[in-house]
Amino acid sequence: MPDFNVGLVGCGAVADWHADRGYAMLTDLVRLAAVCDTRPDRAEALAGRYDARPYTDLAEMLANPAIQGVDLCVPHHLHASLALQALAAGKHVLVEKPIATTLEDAERMVALAAQRGLTLCVSEQYPFSTPFRRARELIQAGEIGKLVTVRTHRVGYLGGIWMRDGWRQNATVAGGGMLLDQGCHYTSIARMMAGDVESVAAFTANTRADWVGDDTATLILRFKSGLIGEALYCWGTRTSDVGAECYVYGERGHLQVDSGAPSLVLYRPDLPDGRQILIDAAEPHDVFARIIEDWTLAALGRRAPTMPGAQGLEDLRVVMAAYRSARSGRVEPVAAS
Repeated sequence: MPDFNVGLVGCGAVADWHADRGYAMLTDLVRLAAVCDTRPDRAEALAGRYDARPYTDLAEMLANPAIQGVDLCVPHHLHASLALQALAAGKHVLVEKPIATTLEDAERMVALAAQRGLTLCVSEQYPFSTPFRRARELIQAGEIGKLVTVRTHRVGYLGGIWMRDGWRQNATVAGGGMLLDQGCHYTSIARMMAGDVESVAAFTANTRADWVGDDTATLILRFKSGLIGEALYCWGTRTSDVGAECYVYGERGHLQVDSGAPSLVLYRPDLPDGRQILIDAAEPHDVFARIIEDWTLAALGRRAPTMPGAQGLEDLRVVMAAYRSARSGRVEPVAAS
């Protein structure tokens, strides 16, 4: 029998990924025992696929003593309120990124989890991604020499199921636009490669008529090490050739890192043809299983979590500094821990 029973909240597109690419692969360790959504049809449909109990009321689900953990796959503006409710009920929590829409809420979440002795983790995939983890190992081993600069990149066109419910493309509802939604992802990457960020200069823009708030942003990052880097976000172009997600440049060469194929390439003058493809495959779809396994094992006391709430809070600090900079027109410091 599984060691850990989870209630999943929010039965949208991300919930399907957690269920089908996560819980379905971990049946010996964790059971998707319950699902909750205010729309009964969605709750019943997902519950039926996993022999789970459907709920439409979160308080009722939290009152079930068999539920040990809660997986929150809800819109951004609900993360904090539902996480705090679950933590207060004594449940371990896995929350989708961003951890919250304000620093104050994120700090409350981290503090309450610590106070109650519960595991709060953020479902942030890049710390679990093989090419990104391998890239960090190569940097630490000196394969590209001393770091010079780093660039993260998320450019494309958001549509389909991600626009279905209307909240994601409305910053007034979601608590922020693309910078909030994707900024925590790519801040996580930048921090993996180059360490913590000290200050940010940013601009945001809106390019789409069907979007409320920022759908484009550019950031200049100054890291605590003195390194500078940049991040580019845009959901306004339909071109398919948009480049890799991360470029890390050192004195001896550079790394190109991506979730697609090839997913990790080392460029260095001493290599044949000046480059070596280290991973020539797309990232497998089991990253959600790695996230859920890590949270479960941490909740069971078997390991320290890879992506605890405190790390999600640090990513959010950078994003919020970027929003402050876009409003003020100045370089803004990242709030202190």
